Amino acid sequence: MQDLYFITSKFVWFFIQPLHLLALLVLTWGLALWIKSRFTALLSIVTVLWTLLLGATPIWNTLLHSHELAHQSSKPTQIEGIIVLGGAFNELVTEAHDQVSMNGAGERMTEALTLMRRYPDVPVVFSGFSGRFVRGALSESDVALRFFNETAGSTERIILENQSRNTFENALYTKDLIGFAGDKPWLLVTSAFHMPRAFEIFKDRGIHVIPYPVDFRSRTPSTEFRWDLGTGSEQLNILLHEWIGLLAYRLTQKP
Repeated sequence: MQDLYFITSKFVWFFIQPLHLLALLVLTWGLALWIKSRFTALLSIVTVLWTLLLGATPIWNTLLHSHELAHQSSKPTQIEGIIVLGGAFNELVTEAHDQVSMNGAGERMTEALTLMRRYPDVPVVFSGFSGRFVRGALSESDVALRFFNETAGSTERIILENQSRNTFENALYTKDLIGFAGDKPWLLVTSAFHMPRAFEIFKDRGIHVIPYPVDFRSRTPSTEFRWDLGTGSEQLNILLHEWIGLLAYRLTQKP
């Protein structure tokens, strides 16, 4: 069941990404123009409107800003430990060049180092195997272990959860690892846009976590129009991924 959920989510997501939809519209419009279809004018209007909606309105930044502020960072005086969710590494690039490579979610790891200094005596769980269809020789946990060794100088506090491929599995397998823990909360570190979904799933699995969102992607909301197709599509991409992911979880896997 878990494999089916993972494969289906990847397959469906490929076809609903905003830029993929734009490319499909352009391709369909070109085909309609070539065969002189009566729908050519309608497809032209839809393609232009979708392009403008993606790139010229502030709505996606406003919605993402609100979404990212759903949970505020907190630094309690006492915690059981720190849980860092994967998603910050480029495993294939690391493998190719023998250097730890991070992507745009690198703050998950850099903030983890800051928290490790603030809480020097607690364990750190890194949760992540790989979310890729095509994987290399290294998992995210392999790269994370090297990252902590090279930056913190030690891995004795690090506990690796090396099975999960998505957020639900992050919570599922992490719970198996921290059964020894006491009653104090764990700090949950992940991207701000990912926190609402991650927090709900971890809470549903009975893990006492306190949100510590990082890696913010939104700016201060503004009513001004601007042309930035890349940023607009990226922000809508994030929102759709989180909204659909949370809906799918609530419909299929929520207790």
